[in-house]
Amino acid sequence: MNVNTSTPQPASDNALRDAGTWAVWRQDDSGSRFLIEANLTEARARSVVAEFEARGHKQTYWCHDEKVSQ
Repeated sequence: MNVNTSTPQPASDNALRDAGTWAVWRQDDSGSRFLIEANLTEARARSVVAEFEARGHKQTYWCHDEKVSQ
């Protein structure tokens, strides 16, 4: 039986940056805003927005980094 006894390593700056702090939002014709999906990387959030926009819906879609600055 193999047991991993290595010491956990701190997350790298890249891993922290890509940890998934982006969210995708939608605004409908009446101005109501809805969260579509959260905890995404920036690349995935932009991809989700592009997918929805390609469907031709009239709503507005956007992504935003939801990370709170400390």
